[in-house]
Amino acid sequence: MATRRFVTPLVALCLAAAPLFPSPSTAQPSAAARATPDTAALRQALAQTLGEDFQIVRHELSSGLTERGGVFWLVHARPMRSGSFHLQYRYEWIDRVRPRDPLYTHIKHESYIRVGERGCWRRREAKEVCLGDTIILPFVLNDYRGHTFTLAYRGPNTVMPTTPLPLPRNLVAATAEVHNPAAPQLEYLGSHASVMLHRVLGSTTVNRAEFEAVAPGRFNLAVRRHWPGQPPMPGSPGRSVPVIVVPRGQPVTVLLASEQVTSVHETGNFASHTGSQYLTTPLLLQPGDRISLEFSQLTVRGRDPTPAEREAATPVITRLPFHLDTTVRFNAWIADYLPRRR
Repeated sequence: MATRRFVTPLVALCLAAAPLFPSPSTAQPSAAARATPDTAALRQALAQTLGEDFQIVRHELSSGLTERGGVFWLVHARPMRSGSFHLQYRYEWIDRVRPRDPLYTHIKHESYIRVGERGCWRRREAKEVCLGDTIILPFVLNDYRGHTFTLAYRGPNTVMPTTPLPLPRNLVAATAEVHNPAAPQLEYLGSHASVMLHRVLGSTTVNRAEFEAVAPGRFNLAVRRHWPGQPPMPGSPGRSVPVIVVPRGQPVTVLLASEQVTSVHETGNFASHTGSQYLTTPLLLQPGDRISLEFSQLTVRGRDPTPAEREAATPVITRLPFHLDTTVRFNAWIADYLPRRR
């Protein structure tokens, strides 16, 4: 029997990522930032830092996300050995509001990357990759100076789960009344509901549908709630998520999903901590991976939910041609490197 594990997708349908800098008002790139930076010295310094742990396979500049930091240097790195790694880079901060008395002098970015053996189970957070995969590392450039890099090997990768997480206890198993047009590639396992009570009378019931990848394929999946007594609304599947199922062990390219950002003053008198998220919408799966997609929220106020409102709702599943919207999140950074249809 094939091993299965639960994969938590980064598929929360929000459009905003965490800010990359202490203040949006100071994050606007100058004219110098819009010029093409010389990345030769940066590449040499980063390659020396990565050593024999990661190989730089390509690098490119991106300046299309001005509201999220301006000019980025995107480095495609391929791990050469398994383990757990801590990557840091820092640069001198330019305070455009208080240039004579800057609030910060340096910005430090930190990320953690776990590398498993070839053919390992990947995690959707893009912090865990397999040997053979490529991970895109974003570095903020703009017109900042003094970029330095460090990479620390933290030991073997011992946190990767090897057994599947159990399905929710309140899962309502799939029935014949739920038609799943994506069944050849994505099996529908059932749905479940979770109830969040409000401090005052009322609650929000969240419904999720559980799926398991079974075979390679490339499509968009839309899941919406079926309301009893109302026929399905043709032509209105709602918001969809791109899904790509690759053969087990096929190398893929992923984007680093998150990092910690620390803004510090050289005197040590002040520091702030934030986080950056480079979220994308496609789900990269292997046979055996499970995903949980939210398809309904029902909020009642001024009273407790009825038993019917606490129960899992019935989903309507729609399969659509594959489409990736490169205008949302950071999809543009990975669009050209997603697995193609064979």
